[in-house]
Amino acid sequence: MFNGDYMKWLVIIFYIMISAGLFAVVQGAEHTITMMGEGTVTVPADAAMVSVSVESNNENMTDAQAEVQTKMDHLLDILKKADVKDSDILPGQSSGITSFQSSSKICKRVNNTTVCENNAQKASSLKRSTVVRLNTTDESRINQVLDAARSAGADAYVAAYSLSDTSKAMAEARQKAMVNAKENAAQVASEAGGSLGKVLDISDYGYPDVEAASPGGSGQMNMIDVTSGVVVTYEFIV
Repeated sequence: MFNGDYMKWLVIIFYIMISAGLFAVVQGAEHTITMMGEGTVTVPADAAMVSVSVESNNENMTDAQAEVQTKMDHLLDILKKADVKDSDILPGQSSGITSFQSSSKICKRVNNTTVCENNAQKASSLKRSTVVRLNTTDESRINQVLDAARSAGADAYVAAYSLSDTSKAMAEARQKAMVNAKENAAQVASEAGGSLGKVLDISDYGYPDVEAASPGGSGQMNMIDVTSGVVVTYEFIV
C-alpha cells in the first residue's frame, strides 16, 4: 500500500508527464488523446487493528527472549479465551530492543580534598508485538479485547481502522476515475477543435491506495479513503 503523500506526488509527477506530451499526441498522426483520471470513495471502516505487546527488562538477552516468549504465549491464550480466533491474529511477530545508558561525575570536598565519583546507569528492554485484526468496529468488543490483553500484563491499543474487503470500494473508486478521465479528455478534445471517439486503451497506474483511518474519539465514525487511478487513451475525432 502506498503512503498517502507518496501517492499524491506520484499523481502530480504522472500528470506533468502526461500533460507535457499531450499536445503532440492530439496533433499526431494517430489522432488519440491519453488522459489520467483519479477517483476516491470514502467508506466507513468495518475492522479494527489492535496492537498488543509484552516486554522484559532482563539484562540477560537469552533470559529476556525466553521471558517475552512465555509472556506472549500467555497473552495469546488469554486473547483466545476472549473469543479471538487464530485467524484474527496476523502472522508474524516483531521484536525490538531498547537500550538506555547514562553516566555522571559527582565531585565534593572532603577534608579540603576534592573527591569525585563516577556513576553509570544502564537499562535495556526487549519487546515483542503482534497485531489482532477484529472484523468489527463495535466499541464494546474492542474494549473486551483490550481489557483481556491488559489483564495479561500486555500493552494494548487500537493502531488503526480498516476494511475487511476492499474490492467493492476499489471498483467504485475506479469507476469514478474513469468518469474523471473522460471529463478531462473531453475538455482537451473540445479545446483542440474535435471530440472524443471510442476508448482504445485503459490501464491502472500505481496501486489502489487504501488509507487506513487513525483511531478517532468516542462516538466518531472512522472512515477509509480508497483511491484509484487510471490512464485512458481515446480516439480523437477532428
